This record gives sequence, structure tokens and C-alpha cells, in this order.
Amino acid sequence: MRSSVIVPIFQSQTVLTLFLRSMRLTVEPATQLILVNDGSGPEVSELIEEFARTIKSEKAGAVTVTTIHNQRPRGCGQALNQGLAIADGDHLFFVDSDLILQSGWQSGMLRTLSDYPDAGMTAGVLLYPQTGGVQHCGISFGETLGRHLYLNARPADLPDSPYTVPLAAFALFAMTWQVRDAVGLLDERYFNGYEDFDYQMRARMLGYRTVIDPKVTSYHWERRNGVHRAGNRKNNLARFWKSWGAYIENDITARLLDRLRERAADLRQFVPVDLAETRTEAADFWRALSDAAEIDRHCVLDYSTKVDGAQPVLLPQILPVELLTEPRPLLILVENFVRLLDNRMWLAQRLERQSADVVIDLHGNAIGLADLHSSCWPGSKVR
Repeated sequence: MRSSVIVPIFQSQTVLTLFLRSMRLTVEPATQLILVNDGSGPEVSELIEEFARTIKSEKAGAVTVTTIHNQRPRGCGQALNQGLAIADGDHLFFVDSDLILQSGWQSGMLRTLSDYPDAGMTAGVLLYPQTGGVQHCGISFGETLGRHLYLNARPADLPDSPYTVPLAAFALFAMTWQVRDAVGLLDERYFNGYEDFDYQMRARMLGYRTVIDPKVTSYHWERRNGVHRAGNRKNNLARFWKSWGAYIENDITARLLDRLRERAADLRQFVPVDLAETRTEAADFWRALSDAAEIDRHCVLDYSTKVDGAQPVLLPQILPVELLTEPRPLLILVENFVRLLDNRMWLAQRLERQSADVVIDLHGNAIGLADLHSSCWPGSKVR
């Protein structure tokens, strides 16, 4: 069976060189590579053509390379559509040009599509190259907001087996030809954003779904993914929600409860502490726990108004000193757990009294407070 791998390229030479090197080392036989240079300039064009000559020499017959060069950037959606127009594989891959691909990514995604034939779509796990923490492994939704699932977690803390998500980025994505045939091309009214989510929603309406295999990983630099990306974000987001808002379901609350129950058998023993800024999602979480008779939501200690934007959450300045010596374990809800990293002194003092505290965040992570620093990369990016 033949695979078509489409790579939209709006990239710097340095990052693209790393990507092409990883592609040359990991691309598997029976592959049609389609490289769409979306207005990156003549130097990048030559780099792409040199790569094509190398593949032709090294993998003659096993891998073919087709190159397309746009004189000016048309946007990711149009670039992918240019590739889809000439793709002839049984399986279609979308791959960003700022990845560092790991061995087995292609066969791993093909295996997932084979193991889950009713799904039709799969995506890999994207890791921060700087540290190896989870950057993207699917999108999960609250009532009005989509979030990067398990953001900043260690890959080892992801689910053990493939799992379904509402949506995933097209940065490392694959689908069957049946999905392509049923859904068609990407909607080019989206400009460098949300065209991937729109495409999957169209596929979902036809009964397909997206599965993430945690064993398929790649490093992702997040570099130069298209012109005017930030400027078009609001328009893209508004178009997406106008089209699909009625079909989006809140799945993050159920994921939070499942992850939490994996950590603690009896939640009634915990003192609930709220440090989350997104109030609707926090309310949904506490209400769900209360409805399940696992806590009394009226007993939640709410200090969320003292949390300041995207800054680190400094517990000594927010929580009353009495909580340091509270004998019962704490259940702390926060936007993302890395916001708690700048609390070593408080954590050390708290661990002298209680070591069973649990942190849960609105990206689906559940972590023992004692394991906070070892469970994440030493960074603080919150998306």
C-alpha cells in the first residue's frame, strides 16, 4: 500500500534543514512525498530541490518526491490542497516542516489506522524539543474553550493505549483515502489556522474520528507556520465556532474526573482548593464532583481571584498559612500545573505534614504535589 506525505513549507533554512534530515532518515518505502514550498524564497527552494535529488539517489523507486513552489505564500490550507490534488496514496499524511521526526512515525500511524478502521484519522504526540514535555496530543473542549490536552506532561504520563480526541493539529496527522474522498478539500476561507479543526469536524459529521497513539512522537519547534497567522486568529476562530459550536461537546470534565480517580480512591477525604482563572470550567469541574457525591462544592476554598493572569501562582502569597499544616490532603485545581513550579519552599514545608496532595489542571493533568517538579519539563509555557 502506498502513502502520500504532504508537507506545506513556509520555513527558515535552519529549521527546514533539521526537518529534511529527519525525513530522509525516517521516511519509509512506498511513499509519495509532496513538498509544497509556500513562498519561502529561492534559498529554501534550492534546499528543497537538493533534498529531492538526494532522495531520488538514495531511495530510487521506493520513495518519490514531487515539489511545488509558490511564488508568494498562499496559506497552509491552500498548500495542503495543492498536495491533496495530486496525492494518490491509500493513506494521506500531513506533516509540518518544523518537526524533527522520530523513527517509526509513519508505520506507527499506519498501524493505528489499521487497528482502528472505523476512526479513519490519527495524529501523533508533539513534544517540545527543548525539554521533551508534551506540547500537543489532541484538543479537548469545555463549554466554550478548546485546550491542548495533557499540556506540559511527561510522555510517560500519557494514557497507555490509543485514545480518541475531538480534534488534533495537522502538524503530524494521517487519514485514509476514504476520509479524503468523503470530506474533500480543506476550506480555504480559513487562513493559516483552524482549517485542520474544520476538516476533522466535517469528517466527524460523517462518522469518522481522530485517534491519538501515544507511542507515535515527534519534536515540534513551532516555527514560522505561515504569514499573518496571529492577525487572522480571531476571524478563523469565529468562523470555526459559528460553523461548529452547536456540535462541540464538553469532554474535558469527564477526562478530569477519570484522571483524578486514578490518583485517589476516596475524594471525600480531600480539602478542595480552587486556583483556576477560567471560572466556567472550574465550576463545571466542582459541580461534576459534587453531583457524583465525591465532594461538597459549597466547601471548596476559592482563592481564584488572587491568581494573576499568566504569572506563576505563588502559594505563600495566596493561601492562608493554616493550609500548610492542614492534616487532610489538598485537592488543588489550577489552570496548568506548571504555574505552581515557583513554590519550592512552600512545597517542602507542606510535605513535612502531608504527602498525598493532588494537583489537577484544566488541561486534563492530575499529579501528586510531591511529584510536581519531576512530572514536567522545567518550563512554564501555558497555551
